Amino acid sequence: MIPTVKALAISLTVGLATLCLLPACSGAQTLTEDEFIARMDAALDEIYAISSAQPQHPLQFGANLFYAHETVIERVPLQTLLDYADALIETGVERIDINTGLFPWLDGDQVTIAKYDALIQHIRDAGVRIALNPQYSAVYHRMTSFSAWRAAALKVYATLARRYRPEIFVVVHEPTTMAARMGIAVGPRAWRDFAREAALIVKQQSPGTRCGAGGLSWEKAYFNAFASLGVIDVMTLDIYKLDDLETYNDMIRTARKWTKPVYIEETWRNTYYVPRPGMTLEEISAAGVGDSAFMDLDIKWLETLAAYASAWGLESMTPFWTQTFFTYLEDAEGALDPAYNRAVAAAIARGERTPTFHAFQDLVQRRSGP
Repeated sequence: MIPTVKALAISLTVGLATLCLLPACSGAQTLTEDEFIARMDAALDEIYAISSAQPQHPLQFGANLFYAHETVIERVPLQTLLDYADALIETGVERIDINTGLFPWLDGDQVTIAKYDALIQHIRDAGVRIALNPQYSAVYHRMTSFSAWRAAALKVYATLARRYRPEIFVVVHEPTTMAARMGIAVGPRAWRDFAREAALIVKQQSPGTRCGAGGLSWEKAYFNAFASLGVIDVMTLDIYKLDDLETYNDMIRTARKWTKPVYIEETWRNTYYVPRPGMTLEEISAAGVGDSAFMDLDIKWLETLAAYASAWGLESMTPFWTQTFFTYLEDAEGALDPAYNRAVAAAIARGERTPTFHAFQDLVQRRSGP
Protein backbone atom coordinates (compact mmCIF):
# COMPACT_ATOMS: atom_id res chain seq x y z
CA MET A 1 0.00 0.00 0.00
CA ILE A 2 1.33 3.46 -0.94
CA PRO A 3 1.83 5.85 1.98
CA THR A 4 -0.33 8.95 1.83
CA VAL A 5 2.28 11.60 1.13
CA LYS A 6 0.73 15.03 0.68
CA ALA A 7 0.97 16.73 -2.72
CA LEU A 8 4.44 18.14 -3.20
CA ALA A 9 3.93 20.70 -5.95
CA ILE A 10 6.71 22.95 -4.64
CA SER A 11 6.78 26.30 -6.44
CA LEU A 12 10.32 27.65 -6.17
CA THR A 13 9.82 30.42 -8.75
CA VAL A 14 13.40 30.14 -9.88
CA GLY A 15 13.02 30.83 -13.58
CA LEU A 16 16.08 29.55 -15.37
CA ALA A 17 17.69 28.57 -12.07
CA THR A 18 16.24 25.07 -12.37
CA LEU A 19 17.17 21.96 -14.25
CA CYS A 20 15.15 21.97 -17.44
CA LEU A 21 15.93 19.76 -20.43
CA LEU A 22 12.91 20.86 -22.42
CA PRO A 23 13.80 22.99 -25.46
CA ALA A 24 10.97 25.37 -24.56
CA CYS A 25 12.44 26.12 -21.15
CA SER A 26 13.15 29.84 -20.97
CA GLY A 27 12.79 32.82 -18.70
CA ALA A 28 14.75 35.48 -16.87
CA GLN A 29 17.14 34.78 -14.04
CA THR A 30 15.18 35.73 -10.92
CA LEU A 31 17.27 34.60 -7.97
CA THR A 32 20.76 35.22 -6.75
CA GLU A 33 22.81 32.17 -5.80
CA ASP A 34 22.20 32.85 -2.11
CA GLU A 35 18.46 33.20 -2.68
CA PHE A 36 18.38 29.97 -4.68
CA ILE A 37 20.21 28.09 -1.94
CA ALA A 38 17.91 29.50 0.74
CA ARG A 39 14.74 28.54 -1.13
CA MET A 40 16.00 25.08 -2.02
CA ASP A 41 17.09 24.54 1.56
CA ALA A 42 13.63 25.46 2.86
CA ALA A 43 11.86 23.32 0.27
CA LEU A 44 14.03 20.31 1.11
CA ASP A 45 13.27 20.77 4.81
CA GLU A 46 9.54 20.74 4.03
CA ILE A 47 9.73 17.63 1.86
CA TYR A 48 11.91 15.82 4.40
CA ALA A 49 9.45 16.61 7.19
CA ILE A 50 6.49 15.36 5.14
CA SER A 51 8.27 12.21 3.95
CA SER A 52 9.90 11.24 7.24
CA ALA A 53 6.55 11.50 9.03
CA GLN A 54 5.39 8.50 6.95
CA PRO A 55 6.43 4.88 7.67
CA GLN A 56 9.95 4.44 6.34
CA HIS A 57 10.70 1.33 4.29
CA PRO A 58 14.16 -0.17 3.79
CA LEU A 59 15.90 1.24 0.74
CA GLN A 60 18.64 -0.13 -1.48
CA PHE A 61 21.22 2.19 -3.01
CA GLY A 62 23.11 2.40 -6.24
CA ALA A 63 25.66 4.94 -7.45
CA ASN A 64 26.40 6.04 -11.00
CA LEU A 65 30.02 5.63 -12.09
CA PHE A 66 30.04 8.71 -14.29
CA TYR A 67 33.54 8.19 -15.70
CA ALA A 68 32.28 5.00 -17.36
CA HIS A 69 29.72 7.05 -19.31
CA GLU A 70 29.93 6.56 -23.07
CA THR A 71 31.03 10.15 -23.65
CA VAL A 72 34.05 10.11 -21.33
CA ILE A 73 35.34 6.58 -20.78
CA GLU A 74 37.73 6.64 -23.76
CA ARG A 75 39.76 9.41 -22.07
CA VAL A 76 39.75 7.94 -18.54
CA PRO A 77 42.63 5.65 -17.48
CA LEU A 78 41.57 2.19 -16.35
CA GLN A 79 43.14 2.69 -12.92
CA THR A 80 41.02 5.80 -12.38
CA LEU A 81 37.90 3.79 -13.26
CA LEU A 82 38.87 1.02 -10.84
CA ASP A 83 39.64 3.49 -8.05
CA TYR A 84 36.34 5.29 -8.71
CA ALA A 85 34.49 1.95 -8.49
CA ASP A 86 36.30 1.05 -5.25
CA ALA A 87 35.16 4.34 -3.69
CA LEU A 88 31.54 3.68 -4.66
CA ILE A 89 31.81 0.14 -3.30
CA GLU A 90 33.24 1.62 -0.09
CA THR A 91 29.95 3.46 0.50
CA GLY A 92 28.15 0.12 0.79
CA VAL A 93 25.97 0.41 -2.30
CA GLU A 94 24.52 -2.83 -3.59
CA ARG A 95 24.68 -1.79 -7.25
CA ILE A 96 26.78 0.39 -9.56
CA ASP A 97 25.08 2.01 -12.53
CA ILE A 98 26.87 2.58 -15.84
CA ASN A 99 25.45 4.66 -18.69
CA THR A 100 26.75 2.91 -21.77
CA GLY A 101 26.09 3.97 -25.36
CA LEU A 102 26.64 2.93 -28.94
CA PHE A 103 30.36 3.62 -28.56
CA PRO A 104 32.63 1.62 -28.40
CA TRP A 105 30.51 -1.34 -29.55
CA LEU A 106 29.62 -0.13 -33.02
CA ASP A 107 33.17 1.10 -33.53
CA GLY A 108 34.95 -2.08 -32.51
CA ASP A 109 37.21 -0.03 -30.22
CA GLN A 110 38.87 -2.93 -28.43
CA VAL A 111 40.86 -0.72 -26.05
CA THR A 112 37.71 0.87 -24.63
CA ILE A 113 35.80 -2.42 -24.66
CA ALA A 114 38.64 -3.90 -22.59
CA LYS A 115 38.15 -1.08 -20.07
CA TYR A 116 34.48 -1.99 -19.69
CA ASP A 117 35.40 -5.67 -19.35
CA ALA A 118 37.97 -5.02 -16.63
CA LEU A 119 35.79 -2.50 -14.78
CA ILE A 120 32.68 -4.67 -14.70
CA GLN A 121 34.66 -7.75 -13.68
CA HIS A 122 36.28 -5.69 -10.89
CA ILE A 123 32.85 -4.64 -9.62
CA ARG A 124 31.52 -8.19 -9.80
CA ASP A 125 34.57 -9.53 -7.95
CA ALA A 126 33.61 -7.20 -5.09
CA GLY A 127 30.14 -8.78 -4.94
CA VAL A 128 28.37 -5.66 -6.24
CA ARG A 129 25.62 -5.78 -8.85
CA ILE A 130 25.56 -4.03 -12.22
CA ALA A 131 22.88 -1.88 -13.84
CA LEU A 132 23.34 -0.80 -17.45
CA ASN A 133 21.46 2.27 -18.63
CA PRO A 134 22.25 2.61 -22.36
CA GLN A 135 21.61 6.04 -23.81
CA TYR A 136 22.31 8.01 -26.95
CA SER A 137 24.73 10.89 -27.35
CA ALA A 138 25.99 12.48 -30.54
CA VAL A 139 29.65 12.53 -29.47
CA TYR A 140 30.58 9.45 -31.54
CA HIS A 141 27.52 8.68 -33.64
CA ARG A 142 25.00 10.91 -35.40
CA MET A 143 21.55 9.38 -35.57
CA THR A 144 18.94 11.43 -37.40
CA SER A 145 16.15 8.86 -37.58
CA PHE A 146 14.53 6.61 -35.04
CA SER A 147 14.87 3.60 -37.34
CA ALA A 148 18.64 4.10 -37.48
CA TRP A 149 18.81 4.38 -33.69
CA ARG A 150 16.64 1.29 -33.27
CA ALA A 151 18.79 -0.88 -35.52
CA ALA A 152 22.05 0.23 -33.89
CA ALA A 153 20.71 0.08 -30.33
CA LEU A 154 19.24 -3.40 -30.61
CA LYS A 155 22.54 -4.73 -31.93
CA VAL A 156 24.45 -3.11 -29.04
CA TYR A 157 21.88 -4.18 -26.44
CA ALA A 158 22.26 -7.83 -27.46
CA THR A 159 26.03 -7.55 -27.11
CA LEU A 160 25.88 -5.86 -23.71
CA ALA A 161 23.35 -8.33 -22.31
CA ARG A 162 25.28 -11.35 -23.54
CA ARG A 163 28.67 -10.03 -22.44
CA TYR A 164 27.84 -8.65 -18.98
CA ARG A 165 24.52 -10.20 -17.89
CA PRO A 166 23.63 -7.21 -15.71
CA GLU A 167 21.15 -7.51 -12.89
CA ILE A 168 19.22 -4.57 -14.38
CA PHE A 169 19.15 -3.36 -17.99
CA VAL A 170 17.21 -0.13 -18.57
CA VAL A 171 16.09 -0.46 -22.18
CA VAL A 172 14.70 3.07 -22.45
CA HIS A 173 16.38 5.94 -20.67
CA GLU A 174 14.81 9.44 -20.88
CA PRO A 175 13.16 9.00 -24.30
CA THR A 176 12.59 12.70 -25.03
CA THR A 177 16.20 13.51 -24.14
CA MET A 178 17.41 10.83 -26.51
CA ALA A 179 15.10 12.01 -29.32
CA ALA A 180 16.14 15.64 -28.79
CA ARG A 181 19.77 14.65 -29.25
CA MET A 182 18.78 13.06 -32.57
CA GLY A 183 16.88 16.21 -33.51
CA ILE A 184 13.61 14.35 -34.02
CA ALA A 185 10.27 13.81 -32.27
CA VAL A 186 9.31 10.28 -31.29
CA GLY A 187 6.01 9.55 -29.57
CA PRO A 188 5.18 7.17 -26.73
CA ARG A 189 3.88 4.40 -29.01
CA ALA A 190 7.13 4.13 -30.97
CA TRP A 191 9.21 4.13 -27.79
CA ARG A 192 6.89 1.53 -26.23
CA ASP A 193 7.36 -0.75 -29.23
CA PHE A 194 11.12 -0.27 -29.02
CA ALA A 195 11.08 -1.05 -25.29
CA ARG A 196 9.19 -4.30 -25.90
CA GLU A 197 11.55 -5.41 -28.68
CA ALA A 198 14.67 -4.40 -26.74
CA ALA A 199 13.55 -6.18 -23.57
CA LEU A 200 12.87 -9.39 -25.46
CA ILE A 201 16.35 -9.27 -27.00
CA VAL A 202 17.98 -8.60 -23.62
CA LYS A 203 16.09 -11.48 -22.02
CA GLN A 204 17.08 -13.83 -24.84
CA GLN A 205 20.74 -13.07 -24.16
CA SER A 206 20.49 -12.84 -20.36
CA PRO A 207 17.35 -14.50 -18.95
CA GLY A 208 18.13 -13.47 -15.37
CA THR A 209 18.30 -9.76 -16.15
CA ARG A 210 15.45 -7.49 -15.07
CA CYS A 211 14.51 -4.98 -17.76
CA GLY A 212 13.58 -1.44 -16.79
CA ALA A 213 12.18 1.65 -18.50
CA GLY A 214 11.16 5.12 -17.43
CA GLY A 215 12.35 8.68 -17.37
CA LEU A 216 11.70 12.25 -16.34
CA SER A 217 8.55 13.90 -15.03
CA TRP A 218 7.53 15.36 -18.39
CA GLU A 219 7.76 11.87 -19.90
CA LYS A 220 4.73 10.62 -17.99
CA ALA A 221 2.92 9.45 -21.15
CA TYR A 222 5.98 7.37 -22.10
CA PHE A 223 6.25 6.02 -18.55
CA ASN A 224 2.60 4.94 -18.63
CA ALA A 225 3.15 3.15 -21.94
CA PHE A 226 6.18 1.27 -20.60
CA ALA A 227 4.37 0.28 -17.41
CA SER A 228 1.79 -1.66 -19.43
CA LEU A 229 4.41 -3.93 -21.00
CA GLY A 230 4.72 -7.41 -19.51
CA VAL A 231 8.41 -7.64 -20.50
CA ILE A 232 9.29 -4.56 -18.42
CA ASP A 233 10.06 -5.73 -14.89
CA VAL A 234 10.82 -2.47 -13.11
CA MET A 235 10.01 1.21 -13.62
CA THR A 236 12.59 3.96 -13.27
CA LEU A 237 12.42 7.63 -12.29
CA ASP A 238 15.03 10.31 -13.03
CA ILE A 239 14.44 13.07 -10.47
CA TYR A 240 16.20 16.40 -10.93
CA LYS A 241 13.46 18.87 -9.96
CA LEU A 242 11.64 19.34 -6.68
CA ASP A 243 8.87 21.15 -8.52
CA ASP A 244 7.76 17.93 -10.19
CA LEU A 245 7.43 15.55 -7.24
CA GLU A 246 3.65 15.46 -7.51
CA THR A 247 4.01 14.21 -11.08
CA TYR A 248 6.45 11.55 -9.88
CA ASN A 249 3.87 10.58 -7.25
CA ASP A 250 1.39 9.91 -10.06
CA MET A 251 3.98 7.89 -11.98
CA ILE A 252 4.59 5.74 -8.90
CA ARG A 253 0.85 5.14 -8.60
CA THR A 254 0.74 4.06 -12.25
CA ALA A 255 3.55 1.58 -11.69
CA ARG A 256 1.74 0.20 -8.65
CA LYS A 257 -1.40 -0.25 -10.75
CA TRP A 258 0.62 -2.52 -13.05
CA THR A 259 2.26 -4.21 -10.02
CA LYS A 260 5.70 -2.97 -11.05
CA PRO A 261 8.42 -2.04 -8.54
CA VAL A 262 9.90 1.45 -8.95
CA TYR A 263 13.32 2.91 -8.24
CA ILE A 264 15.08 6.24 -8.70
CA GLU A 265 17.56 5.51 -11.48
CA GLU A 266 19.15 8.99 -11.38
CA THR A 267 18.84 11.95 -9.07
CA TRP A 268 20.55 15.20 -8.25
CA ARG A 269 19.45 18.59 -7.05
CA ASN A 270 17.96 21.37 -9.15
CA THR A 271 20.80 23.18 -10.88
CA TYR A 272 21.58 26.87 -10.65
CA TYR A 273 23.26 28.69 -13.49
CA VAL A 274 23.60 32.05 -15.18
CA PRO A 275 22.51 31.70 -18.82
CA ARG A 276 24.99 32.50 -21.57
CA PRO A 277 24.69 32.43 -25.37
CA GLY A 278 25.13 29.00 -26.90
CA MET A 279 24.69 27.10 -23.65
CA THR A 280 23.75 23.47 -24.38
CA LEU A 281 21.16 21.41 -22.55
CA GLU A 282 23.94 19.18 -21.24
CA GLU A 283 25.79 22.19 -19.81
CA ILE A 284 22.58 23.37 -18.15
CA SER A 285 21.96 19.96 -16.57
CA ALA A 286 25.53 19.86 -15.18
CA ALA A 287 25.81 23.50 -14.14
CA GLY A 288 27.29 24.15 -10.72
CA VAL A 289 27.88 20.47 -9.94
CA GLY A 290 31.10 20.36 -7.93
CA ASP A 291 30.82 23.98 -6.80
CA SER A 292 31.63 24.09 -3.08
CA ALA A 293 28.85 26.64 -2.54
CA PHE A 294 26.30 23.84 -3.11
CA MET A 295 27.91 21.04 -1.10
CA ASP A 296 25.60 21.31 1.90
CA LEU A 297 22.62 21.42 -0.46
CA ASP A 298 23.87 18.27 -2.21
CA ILE A 299 24.02 16.45 1.11
CA LYS A 300 20.54 17.60 2.09
CA TRP A 301 19.17 16.57 -1.31
CA LEU A 302 20.45 13.00 -0.89
CA GLU A 303 18.96 12.74 2.60
CA THR A 304 15.63 14.20 1.49
CA LEU A 305 15.23 12.07 -1.63
CA ALA A 306 16.06 8.97 0.40
CA ALA A 307 13.29 9.86 2.86
CA TYR A 308 10.90 10.45 -0.05
CA ALA A 309 11.84 7.11 -1.65
CA SER A 310 11.49 5.31 1.67
CA ALA A 311 8.07 6.83 2.33
CA TRP A 312 6.82 5.60 -1.04
CA GLY A 313 8.36 2.16 -0.62
CA LEU A 314 10.59 2.53 -3.66
CA GLU A 315 13.16 -0.15 -4.32
CA SER A 316 16.33 1.94 -4.51
CA MET A 317 17.92 5.32 -5.22
CA THR A 318 20.98 6.18 -7.32
CA PRO A 319 22.76 9.56 -7.19
CA PHE A 320 24.14 10.56 -10.58
CA TRP A 321 26.87 13.22 -10.18
CA THR A 322 29.19 11.18 -7.99
CA GLN A 323 32.30 13.20 -8.91
CA THR A 324 31.21 15.25 -5.90
CA PHE A 325 32.27 12.33 -3.70
CA PHE A 326 35.92 13.22 -4.40
CA THR A 327 36.30 16.99 -4.55
CA TYR A 328 34.60 20.37 -4.84
CA LEU A 329 36.06 23.58 -6.21
CA GLU A 330 35.21 27.17 -5.47
CA ASP A 331 33.06 28.46 -8.35
CA ALA A 332 33.30 25.19 -10.30
CA GLU A 333 31.55 25.58 -13.65
CA GLY A 334 29.94 22.17 -13.58
CA ALA A 335 30.25 18.42 -13.85
CA LEU A 336 31.38 18.55 -17.49
CA ASP A 337 34.07 21.21 -16.96
CA PRO A 338 37.55 19.82 -17.87
CA ALA A 339 39.25 21.74 -15.05
CA TYR A 340 36.86 20.30 -12.49
CA ASN A 341 37.28 16.77 -13.83
CA ARG A 342 41.07 17.03 -13.75
CA ALA A 343 40.73 17.95 -10.08
CA VAL A 344 38.37 15.02 -9.53
CA ALA A 345 40.77 12.55 -11.17
CA ALA A 346 43.64 13.85 -9.04
CA ALA A 347 41.51 13.53 -5.89
CA ILE A 348 40.56 9.96 -6.82
CA ALA A 349 44.25 9.08 -7.24
CA ARG A 350 45.00 10.55 -3.79
CA GLY A 351 42.16 8.61 -2.20
CA GLU A 352 40.29 11.74 -1.11
CA ARG A 353 36.67 11.75 0.01
CA THR A 354 34.35 14.74 0.51
CA PRO A 355 31.71 15.31 3.20
CA THR A 356 29.16 14.41 0.50
CA PHE A 357 30.78 10.98 0.17
CA HIS A 358 30.71 10.42 3.93
CA ALA A 359 27.11 11.65 4.20
CA PHE A 360 26.04 9.24 1.46
CA GLN A 361 27.97 6.39 3.06
CA ASP A 362 26.18 7.07 6.34
CA LEU A 363 22.85 7.25 4.52
CA VAL A 364 23.45 3.86 2.90
CA GLN A 365 24.35 2.29 6.22
CA ARG A 366 21.31 3.72 8.00
CA ARG A 367 18.65 3.05 5.40
CA SER A 368 19.77 -0.01 3.47
CA GLY A 369 17.55 -3.02 3.47
CA PRO A 370 17.42 -6.40 1.77
